[in-house]
Amino acid sequence: MSAVAAPPSPYKGLAPFDDSELDALLFFGREREIEVIVANLMASRLTVLYGASGVGKTSLLRAGVAHRLRREQNAVVVVFSAWTGDPVANLLDAVEASAGDGAGSVRRGGALADVLAALTRRLDAELYLVLDQFEEYFLYHENELGPGTLAEELPEALRRAGLRVNFLIGIREDSLASLDAFKARIPNLFGNSLRLDRLERSAARAAILRPLERYNELVPAGDGVEAQPELVEAVLDEVAAGRVELGLSGRGGVGEEDSDRIEAPYLQLVLERLWEVETSRGSSRLRLETLRELGGAAHIVEDHLERAMAELSPEEKDAAAAMYNHLVTPSGSKIAHRAGDLAGYASIGEAETQRVLQRLVEERIVRAAENGAEGPRYDGGRGLCDRSARRRPQPDAHRAGPGARRPGVDDCGRRSGAGGALRARSRSLRAFSCGRGRAPHHAPRSAGQGCAPGRR
Repeated sequence: MSAVAAPPSPYKGLAPFDDSELDALLFFGREREIEVIVANLMASRLTVLYGASGVGKTSLLRAGVAHRLRREQNAVVVVFSAWTGDPVANLLDAVEASAGDGAGSVRRGGALADVLAALTRRLDAELYLVLDQFEEYFLYHENELGPGTLAEELPEALRRAGLRVNFLIGIREDSLASLDAFKARIPNLFGNSLRLDRLERSAARAAILRPLERYNELVPAGDGVEAQPELVEAVLDEVAAGRVELGLSGRGGVGEEDSDRIEAPYLQLVLERLWEVETSRGSSRLRLETLRELGGAAHIVEDHLERAMAELSPEEKDAAAAMYNHLVTPSGSKIAHRAGDLAGYASIGEAETQRVLQRLVEERIVRAAENGAEGPRYDGGRGLCDRSARRRPQPDAHRAGPGARRPGVDDCGRRSGAGGALRARSRSLRAFSCGRGRAPHHAPRSAGQGCAPGRR
């Protein structure tokens, strides 16, 4: 094992696992899927990986697939998801950064396929391009056409014989039909498709226990932490798929259950909260008693947003609700904006906007996307799928204009306005199966099944 420092926590909460040595050490539960995806990516020019929002595609691709591929000889791996701006130029920037000094300066004047061919010849290496969160490409570049665009350059690269580059497209299941835009130019577009399902219970158990083992290997003897077996099973019961349907029937509503599949973001969020509470008390055990004290998994998830908002003033809560309406579409798609634009939407100063955004970023409700010359862009994050976006929070009545009902106490004795709207949002945090996208016209394999196709 490489020498890495122990992290503050072995659990990620709502943050995706990243393409780093530490995150790869802590990433467990997807070993079978990693091997299947790597085999397909190495053997086929194009692999399409899809799954519901929140199922863990980004974590799998970054901490699992990319890390595993880098163990191959003469392999350059790029995980790319910066879809604002010029995607072709941004992709080439990412390729050159991953290739290091060996790439030199590659002339950008030609087609993408020509540039990639020149680069792989110079490196004498295989290039694996993982195009993650590809649904965002369609969000920002829906109607792009013509020379120099990804819509033109990607199909040409995929058709180019002898090119030492293989591609993987990672996309949300509810956006899968958007790939039809490439069907006429990419032969057998869906011929090598893999569907990523939720974690199996045994895999989720490994995702609880194995990171603890890694953490204990990284800390001094005597500083290790263990989890009670009864806690592990209780958490798995409470975050089983469909066990809790927050936002449909209030706190503790029960949906259609699948006890063999686990909601991964719920799992990580609950584990992170348990870790915070136990370690703050000096405890070296994660205990069932503490889970019960915190109200169980559903209560932990519901309270996450309310705790995040606690440090904000009522006006800042209004601003957070107004900004979030511009960061997530009603269908759950994320749109990135700069702080100055969000300040205008929320009708507040940019300094106040920065404070609110910083708080939302810290709690992983909002994500700071790529940081350009004009500062970072912010979007609605990826840990929480926005079924709640269909139930959008409204600003308090004093922002809504004459005649609107002012903030006060509603018939149930709860405070209305943005605070109540944000509580409603917290009750509807739901990280999976947000959309009902159309499946491609083929019978896909699970990412945990099947074997790699022959090289094309």
